[in-house]
Amino acid sequence: MASKSLTSLDLYKLTQEIGYINGGFIRNVKSGKNEVYFLIFCGKEVWLKMVPGSHISISQEKPEETTDYPFTGLLKSVFKGRRVKASMHEPDRIFELKLDDFLLSLELFSKGNLILSKDGKIVQSLYNRNYSGRKVSADEIFSYPPGKANVFSMDLDAFTATVKASERENIVKTLAIELSLGGEYAEEVCFRAGVDKNMPQMNCSDENLRKIFSSLEEIIKKEVRPNIIDGKLLSVIELKHIQGDKEYFDDINSAVRAFFSAPEKDVRREKIEKDNEAAKKSIVAYSSAIDYIVENYEDVSRMIEAVRDSKTDIEKRKEMLKVKGWSLEGRFLKKDDSPDIKIDITRPLRDYLNELYTKKKRLSRAVSSPVKVINRPKRVKVTQSPAWYSKFRWFITSHNRLVVIGRDVNQNNSLIDKHVEKDDIVVHADVFGSPFGVVKNGANADEKDIDEACRMVASYSSAWKAGATNLDVYFVYPNQVTKTPPSGESLKKGAFYIDGKKNYVKNVSLGLYIAFSPAESEIGVGISASEPKNNFVLIKPGNKKREEVIKKIIKKLEEKMNITINPDEIDRLLPQGKCSIEKLGF
Repeated sequence: MASKSLTSLDLYKLTQEIGYINGGFIRNVKSGKNEVYFLIFCGKEVWLKMVPGSHISISQEKPEETTDYPFTGLLKSVFKGRRVKASMHEPDRIFELKLDDFLLSLELFSKGNLILSKDGKIVQSLYNRNYSGRKVSADEIFSYPPGKANVFSMDLDAFTATVKASERENIVKTLAIELSLGGEYAEEVCFRAGVDKNMPQMNCSDENLRKIFSSLEEIIKKEVRPNIIDGKLLSVIELKHIQGDKEYFDDINSAVRAFFSAPEKDVRREKIEKDNEAAKKSIVAYSSAIDYIVENYEDVSRMIEAVRDSKTDIEKRKEMLKVKGWSLEGRFLKKDDSPDIKIDITRPLRDYLNELYTKKKRLSRAVSSPVKVINRPKRVKVTQSPAWYSKFRWFITSHNRLVVIGRDVNQNNSLIDKHVEKDDIVVHADVFGSPFGVVKNGANADEKDIDEACRMVASYSSAWKAGATNLDVYFVYPNQVTKTPPSGESLKKGAFYIDGKKNYVKNVSLGLYIAFSPAESEIGVGISASEPKNNFVLIKPGNKKREEVIKKIIKKLEEKMNITINPDEIDRLLPQGKCSIEKLGF
């Protein structure tokens, strides 16, 4: 619980408490930095917040800041307008939303994940993960983590068998790990049962096991008393083995919201401040020693010579030092009232003085503002989509249509030959050097979807490099695109012949948005034809070199989001030719 994540028991009881959302209609889907929100109507409108690796909660307040990722658009297209059932996959820390054919699994363990699957196959996941015997990525078979005993449904016989089969070193670790209770709840069970938590399970008598099971049933099936202890520990029951300042709540959801909304202690800042304070004290000490030696250089030098004089008895030399307020410890001469002055008599005094100057200078440079250190831009990894279309240029339209665009002649061929289906539409600009674009399920697309697809195809055409600001673009249907020209005509390599009427969209404006979607320790970077809500850059044809534009975008990321990324991640999204930044949305 110290890692800010719900335990299995927390999730089990919370899922029961919010059971009223079952059968509710999903009206909207939003996402934040590392969370997804579902607007559910269940007699009233509530927002279900799902945070991978952390928690779930319910609120009637609309999320303040949201950023729609492509994954968000996918979830919206799947869930919006449909009834769902919420449940926990016992005993794992996995919360699920179920439709007839889709399953959304929120993993709260480890770093967390959000996995959308259909008929047992993964459609998309928030993060790709590789575990032993389990792979999480698009098109893989969906599977749960290796099964553990379900503590929420077992009887005494099953409990006894599980405990006795455990290879953990004691009973509390068996309860915490094998039965997924977590450390604090496992200790509470032992405390209530009156059984030594460190007792090896093989030494547990049947009577002790019955007592433990009885305490376990009481905690799981009967008791609910949510509270936060000392602001650091969330518990859905009364933890009798822990004393502390306990804040109680009327329901688990309220406790969860309070616990996870509380600001976390800034350990990094505290460490920097502590180190700086220690360094400042050392600087003062070095300065004092330097000042004393500089003012009394000749006297100290003569005293060192006297101490080195082996003709004088060592005890007499020590007595002489004592009178002057000094002492000798081995080869070091120390001033009694200034413990920071410690002179090696085997070295010249000037060397010691230079050493003090060097240490003071080094520490003075090291002492820095905690705010400045904390706010140093953090390099983050750009999330790579595992989907088939990730090797192409792609984006999601305002109405959640996937548009895929070829990067070159070879990709144009691959896109048309392998990925066009009968319900798609094909987009091409009326200029030599235009990529092909495909609007998936475009036969059902509306005018806005088509306009956005046309804008992106125009932007990635040779017209951008030529400095054009507008271009005519057309769309056709898959059966009109062929590599077989009319008799007597020929096609260049990589070209296609369009048979029949072309549906023109005139004077399409060139320009595109680069959007940044932070999530966990990564960031999504993608393109869009429509303006995102926040964290974006609008690019249009201009007179600035690509390097200048990229540098300015990187600088803005550092200033506004305190992160930096590989410049190549932006370069690959820019059209060929010079450009300009028309708008910053940070």
